[in-house]
Amino acid sequence: MAISPPSTPGVQESRAWVTLVTNPSYVAGLLTLHRTLSSLSSYPLLVMTTPSLPGTHSSLLRSLGFKLIRVSHLSPSSSQHPGFDPQFSRLNEAWTKLQVFGLVEYDKVILIDSDMIFLKDMDKLFDLELPGRDWIGASPACVCNPFKLEHYPKDWIPANCSYSTQQSPTPLLSLPIPSPCAPRTSHLLNSGLVILHPSSTVLASLIDFLNTSPTIGHAKFADQDVIAEAFKGRWRPLPWWCNALKTLRGAHKGLWRDEEVGIIHYIADLPTPNSLDKPWSARPASLPPHQPPSPTLPPSPASLDGSDDGRASYLEKPYIRRRSLPHGLLDAIRNTPPQRSLTNYDEIHAWWWIVYEDLLDDLKARGVDWESVDKWVTR
Repeated sequence: MAISPPSTPGVQESRAWVTLVTNPSYVAGLLTLHRTLSSLSSYPLLVMTTPSLPGTHSSLLRSLGFKLIRVSHLSPSSSQHPGFDPQFSRLNEAWTKLQVFGLVEYDKVILIDSDMIFLKDMDKLFDLELPGRDWIGASPACVCNPFKLEHYPKDWIPANCSYSTQQSPTPLLSLPIPSPCAPRTSHLLNSGLVILHPSSTVLASLIDFLNTSPTIGHAKFADQDVIAEAFKGRWRPLPWWCNALKTLRGAHKGLWRDEEVGIIHYIADLPTPNSLDKPWSARPASLPPHQPPSPTLPPSPASLDGSDDGRASYLEKPYIRRRSLPHGLLDAIRNTPPQRSLTNYDEIHAWWWIVYEDLLDDLKARGVDWESVDKWVTR
């Protein structure tokens, strides 16, 4: 599939992080993601939503200062793609992530998933120069298939995994761009973080691809497969720590370093119809009971801009001092024991919970409707 270089006359010089939320079960993830992003980044987080997100949750997010961008649901027709098995039904919504290419009022954006948290300042990714405006930046897919899932492609084996060639520390610009003749798996990426220049031309090409490409029927990872094919030969690989897939901690122990993680991505490991093994699916038993803050202390701001009312725009007050990361998070990272299992990630799920419970304290102290968020979180 060929993509014409985008034309961008008069585009405003602007940058933003962008994520997609289509159902209330991911709102806790979104707020937890933003709690860390707002401590470390100078750029705002935009939230694409679809009509499937209930109005109560949209109103809550707006009251906290989020800029919501309503987009239409994207998916191939049933004749193009039959849909995903029940345990992967979440991917039926993932096609809609492609709508990020339509945010042409922004010069450069970074698409991120809502099941992530930031551990370092990652703003340098906005300064990463791509070879062309029709290029993207993304981390490779891990194709080890450590759980031996039968429906995964047959060439998803450790010998073909790009992470097997990375060494720690991995400088930002150290990874070569895959050559056209490289094995198929060398051209696969993870769409949890994608650096891109929005373009209406690109978006139109992607939508046409969804509707007409004969390869769509074999897509196993929705938007991820589309982006990998559309930008084959036009994507700059990013190091593992830019989009640190949690399963790398078990599958690539020699590469992973807790202290090097910039953004951790809590991808599912062994999903079932009733659980995706997201951090909010269960509170780790090893995590000590949460101690709420003293009531004599004022709550830290819960809004995007750090204001007291939670309603002002982030872009209107970029000078407001950032909040620090939640208390205890960095100590927890430093003291996390090594990975012992390919199927139990409670030790690093605890990082998410430290952030979430800090956020929940803020919401409670401010009288925000925290119950509508917390009802989707399992303890």
